[in-house]
Amino acid sequence: MSQNIFELFTADPVQYNMKHLKVQLFAALIKLIREKQWTQSEAALELNVSPPRMSNLFKGHLEKFSIDALIEMLVRIGYKLDVDFDPDNRQQPLTMNVKKATL
Repeated sequence: MSQNIFELFTADPVQYNMKHLKVQLFAALIKLIREKQWTQSEAALELNVSPPRMSNLFKGHLEKFSIDALIEMLVRIGYKLDVDFDPDNRQQPLTMNVKKATL
């Protein structure tokens, strides 16, 4: 059995990492929408997207969303993506967190 996690999903580590980021953004967005107890229609209105687009999100059709679109929805819901870079940390030089935006 292979020890390389990339081989389970794709031979391309860039493609794997892009999909991984998209899944993390998707999961954060769905969790925040559910915490607000919005219906799909309410979420579509609040996030300025069409109801079919929101349905695609809830059905997990991630191929229909860009990373930019997911980040934009997070911003509209009141959050931001905080990115930190530490070149001295060889294991995890880049970290990203979804945080509540301060007004």
